[in-house]
Amino acid sequence: MIRTQDGQTHLRHLLPRKTAMRVLEITRPWRDSTAVIFDRPPENVILEIFATDDPIRSAYYARNKEFIGQAVPLESCLTEDPLQVMLSGKVEAMRDAEAVLRGAATAEGFKVAATVYESRDFSMIDVLHPHCSKGAALAEWATLRGVTREEVMAVGDNHNDLEMLSYAGVPVVMAIALRS
Repeated sequence: MIRTQDGQTHLRHLLPRKTAMRVLEITRPWRDSTAVIFDRPPENVILEIFATDDPIRSAYYARNKEFIGQAVPLESCLTEDPLQVMLSGKVEAMRDAEAVLRGAATAEGFKVAATVYESRDFSMIDVLHPHCSKGAALAEWATLRGVTREEVMAVGDNHNDLEMLSYAGVPVVMAIALRS
């Protein structure tokens, strides 16, 4: 998704509801780690269970409480196509969830992107439209704007930025990159 500072969305690729429903079905064992993310105000992060035993997620909930809603069961929030389904939690549990997602028979209907912070024992899995990535979005946006890749500068700090940095004519990796 590409959005301006004033909140106007210029480009987005949504995960079809049917696909999101399937993802929720196959990730049921990790329901306490699952959120559905929408491009809508004010509540764009929908959870079924608030995992308060995890200090990283609890801090996120506290910082973003105005954007977080609840739906029980989580499937009931799928009244429109979401941006993504996201799972987060301890590394070992998220590796198990990632393996299930990557091995799913319907894997061709979505893309799995994982970010792992070994030192914090925390991992995030983004389940996205199959053509979504930061690199693909940057390339599409540049093309729409008539900008060549040589004119593009991208700044990244983690593994999920690699495709974007590869696309950019001027890739910049932050000094703090990949330390966490």
